[in-house]
Amino acid sequence: MSEAVEGALSAEPVLPATGADAFAASARSVVEYLSRRTPLADWSVSRVAGGEQVHVHVHHDALIATGDRVPWDDTFCRQMTDGAAHVVHDAVRDPDYAWLPDAGPIRAYVGFPITDDGDLFGILCGVGSSPLADLPPFDADLVELLSSLLSSQVGIARAADRERRRATIAVALAATDELTGLVNRRGWDTLVADAQQRIEAFGDPVAVAVVDVDGLKTTNDTFGHAAGDDLLRRTAAALLAAGTDQDRVARYGGDEFTVLTNNVAVADLADHYARFERSLAEHDVQASLGHAWTGPGDRTVLEAFRLADASMYDAKRSRRR
Repeated sequence: MSEAVEGALSAEPVLPATGADAFAASARSVVEYLSRRTPLADWSVSRVAGGEQVHVHVHHDALIATGDRVPWDDTFCRQMTDGAAHVVHDAVRDPDYAWLPDAGPIRAYVGFPITDDGDLFGILCGVGSSPLADLPPFDADLVELLSSLLSSQVGIARAADRERRRATIAVALAATDELTGLVNRRGWDTLVADAQQRIEAFGDPVAVAVVDVDGLKTTNDTFGHAAGDDLLRRTAAALLAAGTDQDRVARYGGDEFTVLTNNVAVADLADHYARFERSLAEHDVQASLGHAWTGPGDRTVLEAFRLADASMYDAKRSRRR
């Protein structure tokens, strides 16, 4: 395992309680309460982003589970936000819902949107395997009220965390590698801990990449350490040039660099990191890059380094053939 991955997996800084923590606790309380007090046992607070619906906070998990992700266009919740009924007594008998892939296993549905400053953030929804007509009476107004309260809280939590994140990022960016000016290992650990909090609370997806520079030792031995330092500085410049506002680039030491990318969809991952590979080539840097994605219910951000590291070594072996 590379130095970058070993360092990442051994460091797990804990950030103080945040708006994200408060929202996560509220969401868990809401789905647990609704599971106990309504005829539908499975309840979820989900996130809608990148063309997917991802279930972040789930109670009961017979029909849906934490981390389940489905194409947004194929969901009950998409139909609801497009104007179909918030309460579906029997999905197979409702023409707005009967055509969906899950109609059948899911017979009953209740859903209301959760918004963040007027934009769709996610959905509070419950599902059941029996029609609502066969179940005790249901208070849809209660679910609508709770979704409205969650909408208010997600806005407050996001606003509070924006201020906290500015301070967190400022501290992380101040911890720099002397040679390249990039974020160093300590700063990177702080950014990773922040990303993990946002995944667990809000379902914000992240991806990580590990970049290994080829031939640094040979360059040092053949042309001297000044040439090796120049190679590392060119690598840093290439990665920064390719990055967007979504990306944070760090040097872990030696010939290894890392990239953390916020809010990137799985479908966009290959194209996003291809930008970095092109930039490395344009800066005359030979390097191998591997990446991995994670979101709610998946591996942790730190564990994603293992996959990114393995992917990087696969790429390195392929380039040597």
